Amino acid sequence: MPIFGDRTITPVEWPRLKAFVGLEPSDIEILKTLEPIAEQAVDLIIDEIYEVFLRFDETHVLLKQEGTLERLKQAQRKYFLELFSGDYGERYLASRLRIGEVHHHVGLTPQWYLTAYCHYLRLFRPHLFKNMDTERALIALDALERVIALDQSLAISTYVAVGSQAKEDLISQQHAEIIEISTPVVQVWNGIILATIIGTLNSERSRLFMERLLEKIVDTRSSIALIDITGVPAIDTATAQHLIDTISAVRLLGSHVVITGVSPAIAQTLVHLGIDLTGVNTRASLAAGLRVALDMMNLEVKASGTGNNQ
Repeated sequence: MPIFGDRTITPVEWPRLKAFVGLEPSDIEILKTLEPIAEQAVDLIIDEIYEVFLRFDETHVLLKQEGTLERLKQAQRKYFLELFSGDYGERYLASRLRIGEVHHHVGLTPQWYLTAYCHYLRLFRPHLFKNMDTERALIALDALERVIALDQSLAISTYVAVGSQAKEDLISQQHAEIIEISTPVVQVWNGIILATIIGTLNSERSRLFMERLLEKIVDTRSSIALIDITGVPAIDTATAQHLIDTISAVRLLGSHVVITGVSPAIAQTLVHLGIDLTGVNTRASLAAGLRVALDMMNLEVKASGTGNNQ
């Protein structure tokens, strides 16, 4: 369904929008009679509009891109002729709403394509007065202004809606990237993975962290997971519970957990909160935790120079 602002336009709302700008059945009949005049004038009008646009740096760079100018000209030609189609139903509505979306994607800001509407009126006016008497030409211009006002409101509403959605998508992407950076999971040894937590775990981060950790355990067939909390400034009840849930999930996969980076302050907090880490290896540093993991796998790290790291 077409969108209007940030919501869907219904078949009930579309007639109300047309009534709001004053588009009457008599206007539609007049516009239909102008179609032959529009057909004769369209190429001259479109060429002149883009000749104006090419004079400005902002639009010149965009329109000079290969294929862009001709595509936009063809789209504008079709758009201009549809003003006189006499069919202003839902298909017309959907077509108009796409105008704002297209201009947003090509990087043409509203000030430029809204200016095109002014050029439509300015350039089409002489053709009207040339082909009909003054009184009827003025009536025709009045009808054309109404349908253009309708189109302007639809185009700008879609432009705003698309822009808002693009911003939301960017924020979501950046948010996901931040979460991924702050909860890296890597394999540090054959059978051993390291998951580092930076910052406080909320519900969303905990879910994503657990998913990535469990996936890594399965992918690498690791039997030991080091969870380093050196970068966690403080632990509250919710964070502690998320940590326990993660440990339980790892155990269900048959792997062992070693918690590293446990500071005295965090140790005291865990005790105060009544968090039971019985059966979980904890160490103050990542190096100490890695030694525990290697011992659990009966691996020995020898000094360099022996040519053997296991």
